Amino acid sequence: MADLPKAFCDRIRIQFGTTGDALLEALDRPVKSSVRLNSHKHSESFKDANQVPWNSQGRVLNERPVFTLDPLFHAGCYYPQESSSMFLQWVLEQTCAPHGNFKALDLCAAPGGKSLIISDFIGQNGVLISNEVIRSRAHILKEVVTKWGASNTVVTNAKAEELGNLSGWFDCIVVDAPCSGEGMFRKDQQARVEWNENSVEQCSTRQKSILNDVLPALKESGLLIYSTCTFAPEENENMLQTLVDSGEFESVRFSVPHDWPIDVVDANGIFACRFLPHKVEGEGFFIGVLRKKANSGHHNTKGKRIFESVGKKEREAIAKFGIQATEIVLGPDGECYASPLKIDALNVLATEAYVLMPGVQLGKVMRTDLIPDHALAMASDIFHPNRACSLDLMQAQAYLRGEAIQVDAADGWCVAAYESHALGWMKVIGPRVNNYYPKEWRVRMKQ
Repeated sequence: MADLPKAFCDRIRIQFGTTGDALLEALDRPVKSSVRLNSHKHSESFKDANQVPWNSQGRVLNERPVFTLDPLFHAGCYYPQESSSMFLQWVLEQTCAPHGNFKALDLCAAPGGKSLIISDFIGQNGVLISNEVIRSRAHILKEVVTKWGASNTVVTNAKAEELGNLSGWFDCIVVDAPCSGEGMFRKDQQARVEWNENSVEQCSTRQKSILNDVLPALKESGLLIYSTCTFAPEENENMLQTLVDSGEFESVRFSVPHDWPIDVVDANGIFACRFLPHKVEGEGFFIGVLRKKANSGHHNTKGKRIFESVGKKEREAIAKFGIQATEIVLGPDGECYASPLKIDALNVLATEAYVLMPGVQLGKVMRTDLIPDHALAMASDIFHPNRACSLDLMQAQAYLRGEAIQVDAADGWCVAAYESHALGWMKVIGPRVNNYYPKEWRVRMKQ
């Protein structure tokens, strides 16, 4: 505990009493890695690992592998994610019932783990808007969503107030708020260094601003799922208390099995769950659910014509690939996308926020042919390649590095696959194989 801030340690001992020292000691223990499996891309990876109790696809690992060198990681078969935060799946299952026109917003989404949980939960019954305000992190979010193959997800790069202009748009808003990061002190040494006695107050002020800006976008009876990775009450239950005291929200109770090592907060009309690192294998985490009682009014139903319907040429070129999608739109960049939003709704969204990824990027039509995008190869629920070339481990790693490889295949577009899972596109031209794995995602590490 020597390098933990003294003011933090003093507060933890007051806040948690006799168990405070146990919590502080746990922050110096080794971190346990965990992953969440992609149920749409079955593999035998981590089959012997222990399941996370509150997440059917979560696995706790005995040791951390080198994910970068595993082709199945790049194929989107799993995603490294902190096990406490996987509790979001349980919360959604207990409190939320997606319907045919369901819209969810993950406001502070990067790097993307919670968006993948939401996307899987709502399935084809709804649409997820996965947002990140920092542009560089929004591109990381796009990569994560693309590799997972989440065809029901739109990625945006917008401020909370911009999305708040979509009055009454969302049935559920998830805010994993920027916080003082106390719950991550075990795995993130930088979080310890950056913490100071003013961190909690500064973060609390920022969280209130974010919530005030975005909550007009939540429908009447819609759910706010609020979470942090800190222990401070000012950033957790007090934040929920402020919203409940406003009269516009009510706390939502949900079932938590008694044998799970989770602290339940149930006082003053607030119900929430707290994960403490001396009790769970994961990190510090807090989550609660509120239901909105007030009406936000009607949202704007008209938007600028940023996205257009595809023409006959594009439809014919896309049809050659056998793509199963109902709403295909043409972006201002000339790219074709399979969007989970109807074009009018997509343009309303794009009028208020920058849409980085309006859906699965199919590619661009040149003359009469579609030049397929990487995202198309990854989206297994709308596209099943009729030509795939199986690579061994060495070939797959070389492909991911962007190197030229040799395959025995007929000329034309071909999906490079490892253990039956798509890695991306290749184009075979006689003895030459052109590698179309995205340059910005290429692996630089070698064994």
